[in-house]
Amino acid sequence: MITEPRADPLRSVPRAVPQHAQVGDLRLTQAFVNALSGAYTGMWVFERSLCRLEPDVDRADELGQAEHSLRYIQAWERKALRGETLFELSERPLLSDDASRAWRLLHVAEGRVRSLIGELIQSSDLKVLADDRFARSVRVASHCEAAYASEVCVLGMLRWTEVHAPLEAGRWRHRLLTCRRHVEEADALLDRFADREIEPDDRDLARLLDSSLLLPADLAERVVEICHVFSLYTGVFEYADVGIPEAQNSVWETAGFGPYAAGRWFAAGLSARHAIDWMDVGAEDPLVAAGFMWRGFTPQEAQPWLSAYIGGRIAASWASAGSDPQEAREWIALGVRDPAAVAQWNDTSRLM
Repeated sequence: MITEPRADPLRSVPRAVPQHAQVGDLRLTQAFVNALSGAYTGMWVFERSLCRLEPDVDRADELGQAEHSLRYIQAWERKALRGETLFELSERPLLSDDASRAWRLLHVAEGRVRSLIGELIQSSDLKVLADDRFARSVRVASHCEAAYASEVCVLGMLRWTEVHAPLEAGRWRHRLLTCRRHVEEADALLDRFADREIEPDDRDLARLLDSSLLLPADLAERVVEICHVFSLYTGVFEYADVGIPEAQNSVWETAGFGPYAAGRWFAAGLSARHAIDWMDVGAEDPLVAAGFMWRGFTPQEAQPWLSAYIGGRIAASWASAGSDPQEAREWIALGVRDPAAVAQWNDTSRLM
């Protein structure tokens, strides 16, 4: 398990926002701080994970830089929860020293994530994972980064809503449970691949590839979120900011997708037409749709699984075992998420 680089500094925060704080400035500050907290905690986790996976590779400088940046970010986080702002929209385009530092840090994080996406796409293949140990280590470390970064962002939103919008806190508590399952899975993968005494077998590699299948899309969506945060200050957000070619702008616009929504679907690898097809069967989240699409499901094939509240990864494992959504839902309700466990249970039952 990866120990986070800090104790919780936010246990006791005031519930009242100072009257002088402008709501827009405060929300912008929170958006920046939360994006930075997720990005740099994820970066720290990536470096710590890579140190375990590749102990002969020196990552001291990268780890130190992440820790140094986190100290600033944590201080801003505490101030934001007290109602203190980094940004003043009325002063645009001028930035204070802290706001300028936050801007640069988020810009660096965006560039790093864009670069990492390319590396992950290159390793989205079982043969590469089998032959290139370092590429495999980067993929495992990235999986850990994504899991912890998501948890930190959701936790940040939970803390924020508990202070500033208590009625919205419930949905973030629910999302935090899902994030923590992903963290546990990432920790288990890290433990397995950090064990140098046992060489990963084909099953280990297949599990790694399947569990990290959406990593490039997940990170690409993070880039979209960062672009959106910048736009909250600049007031400008265009399709080009999220990588959509100019020739496709009118297609997305005609389909009713603004740059932010279009960017999320584009990050998941879907066109405007495909996005509508998936939304029509109940997949409102691009990553949910991608979880089915990248495992070979059509929207129509995915619909009964979506109706049973089963995601693409679990649906694929149950479908390959010959189960339908209803049967899978019944087992999952009993706490059995892996169809292999059902086969073992049936074998044991026959012996009784």
